[in-house]
Amino acid sequence: MCSAVQNQDFTLIDDYTTGLKALLYLQSLDLPQGWNGQSPPTPKHQKGKPVPRVNELVGKHLPNFGPYKAVREEALSSQYIKDSPSSATDQLSPIRPPNKPRRTTPTVQDMIGKALPMIGSYNSLDNTKQVVALIDEDLCINCGKCYMACNDSGYQAITFDPQTHLPNVTDDCTGCTLCVSVCPIIDCITMVPKTIPHKIKRGILTNPDADIKTTVMLSQ
Repeated sequence: MCSAVQNQDFTLIDDYTTGLKALLYLQSLDLPQGWNGQSPPTPKHQKGKPVPRVNELVGKHLPNFGPYKAVREEALSSQYIKDSPSSATDQLSPIRPPNKPRRTTPTVQDMIGKALPMIGSYNSLDNTKQVVALIDEDLCINCGKCYMACNDSGYQAITFDPQTHLPNVTDDCTGCTLCVSVCPIIDCITMVPKTIPHKIKRGILTNPDADIKTTVMLSQ
């Protein structure tokens, strides 16, 4: 919450309120069994247009500026001509007849204390299940917000190529999701299960004597 307000402002509270009202209303409809209130997965897109994988078109990832952008847009333009956005597979089927409320919409009072049965002890958590950030370079606009947020307020787990401005998540990622909260592109950064042992080595000196000697020389 704090990081999200820092990135946006306190109008974020209005967004949360609107979302919660919509969620309560949806509970009055006959929705698919097992629905957990989350939006279904969406195809990869920007501004309503499908986003092809640039790496598969030109053989490497390209940023969104300078000469890279020209090559990128030319490759994407050719692909858009081949894949017509008006094709039948891209069209959503309308729900007919539209959903109608089948029960009374829950009130805020009904929701108070709803989460209490789910509160458990810390020992009941499985600390072996870790997630890390995954950046989609096709959607990345090279703004550097994830890099700045991670290095200023996170765990310094994102590097930033000075030439291509492409960010890269290192093995030091702890899954704090700060980068997700500041990214301006929907679905550009997702959290995925960590497949390597969760051992953070930042700040641990591999050779303390050598590091101390270097520090002394620099101070002199």
